[in-house]
Amino acid sequence: MTDKEQQSKRRQAEDAAFHRMLLWLLVAVVAELVVLLVKYFYVDITGAAWRVSVAQGLLLFFRVYRFLGIALAAAAAVWAVQAARRGKGVLRSRILTGAAIFLLAVSWVAYHFYDEGVRVLLVLPAIGAGLILVYFLYQRSFFVNTVLTGGGIAALWLHRAYYPSHPGAVVGCFLVVWMVLAGAAALCWRLRQSGGVLGGRRLMPVRSHYVSTWVTCGIVAAALAAGLVLGTSAALYLIFGLIGWLFCQAVFFTVKLM
Repeated sequence: MTDKEQQSKRRQAEDAAFHRMLLWLLVAVVAELVVLLVKYFYVDITGAAWRVSVAQGLLLFFRVYRFLGIALAAAAAVWAVQAARRGKGVLRSRILTGAAIFLLAVSWVAYHFYDEGVRVLLVLPAIGAGLILVYFLYQRSFFVNTVLTGGGIAALWLHRAYYPSHPGAVVGCFLVVWMVLAGAAALCWRLRQSGGVLGGRRLMPVRSHYVSTWVTCGIVAAALAAGLVLGTSAALYLIFGLIGWLFCQAVFFTVKLM
């Protein structure tokens, strides 16, 4: 293959990655619009009769779909796996699976936490858009570290805002984050031994910075533990600490790109 052919192939790969990034950003925008509509019709209820009727209809939908959606999401996931094996209808099945899971999450949060839950949902698409940019523009290690650090920041924010009213839910969230951190650390150890390959598929590049991921897991886990011990008053300082750690990583991985 000549240099010109290699350059052309590289440009095609970059264009395809750019188009995928735009598609995912569009998904984040659509998700934000859906949550905004839920807030407008379900939370911000006015005295108009039709607005009250719409809110009651959404309440009924959330009450039913929080259980029905589990079956629909499972069926859509099975269809997506079968479509991937056949190589037909992959995109359509994945879109329907993602939509079913997204509506399931919205239904559970909006039904059980009402206005507080919807306010949390409003932030998630913006966070997702930022993660999309990191995934396509930076190294894979920085994306993993950003997800882990962002999970810690989100857990501390929930701790600061909702621990007095929902202590059980916040502690459960902390436990989930700790389990994810432990799993990520173990997975990085396995990938380092296998050169980034797991189950015959390459998950990480050969020269990945696994040490930064282990350090991130330790820092985030310690910050969450400190949040539970020191209380909600210290959560804001711990959040700023994790943001500072994320900024240091951004500088480090940006320099590695040069």
